[in-house]
Amino acid sequence: MTIGTELVEALRSFAAVEKDIVAAGQRADNDIAVELVRVRRELVLEFASLGKALEQDPLLKAHPDKMTEGTRLFSAFRSANSINQANWPAIRVRDEREAYRGASMPVVDRSRAFWGWVDRELGFRR
Repeated sequence: MTIGTELVEALRSFAAVEKDIVAAGQRADNDIAVELVRVRRELVLEFASLGKALEQDPLLKAHPDKMTEGTRLFSAFRSANSINQANWPAIRVRDEREAYRGASMPVVDRSRAFWGWVDRELGFRR
């Protein structure tokens, strides 16, 4: 059994935007704030789309234990990201880049946990 096309597409799309937000956070120019606002908006939409795809995937519906674990990891990732965005407005990121990178580590850790599960349990590698 494999995951459905909708979930595959949602994972691909999410991974692409996540890559963009990481790149935006590492920029060294003063336009970082504008770019970060743009990709943060995209990421919020991607979190919603991926959450829906996880909940509706036939494989996960057929294996509630996997669904529970996956949604728990995804929710932890989403929460860590939301807290980070609330604590780090784009202007603050621009002005305190090194501190922002350190403060982003909980998001990085939750991302790794989620994507590790996706790889292990769903056979999808970003």
